[in-house]
Amino acid sequence: MTAQAYRNRNPLRGPMDDEAAGAMKSCDPNGPLMMYVSKMVPSLEKGPFLRCGRIFSGTVSSGQKVRIMGPDYDPAALKKKDLYIQQISSAKLMMASQTMSVHGAQCGNIVGLTRVDKFLLRQGQFPLMNTLTTSRF
Repeated sequence: MTAQAYRNRNPLRGPMDDEAAGAMKSCDPNGPLMMYVSKMVPSLEKGPFLRCGRIFSGTVSSGQKVRIMGPDYDPAALKKKDLYIQQISSAKLMMASQTMSVHGAQCGNIVGLTRVDKFLLRQGQFPLMNTLTTSRF
């Protein structure tokens, strides 16, 4: 939590005084979900790749609807480009070389998500930074 308070500016490009920024700064599990997906790994079971990222605030859970914002998303633009709404199929807690299916995971955890890959951009085999949120900023 100490590091999060002063590193909050790095992952956040928007205003530093809104609800999402405050929740990220304090690692609030009850705040809006703010998760940054930055990696794609093969699933241990046969199936889709896992999209892995860190939860900075809020809680992610199976069945939850999230807003997926790609690198070209601009909240100030009238026409929203690179914004998708998708339901999370399942969440897996990432622990070294193992994964564990969980119903939900709170901020501070690294999680892998399934069934969101068609909305997350890739460059070659590496995904570009994508943000998942429940906030409507």
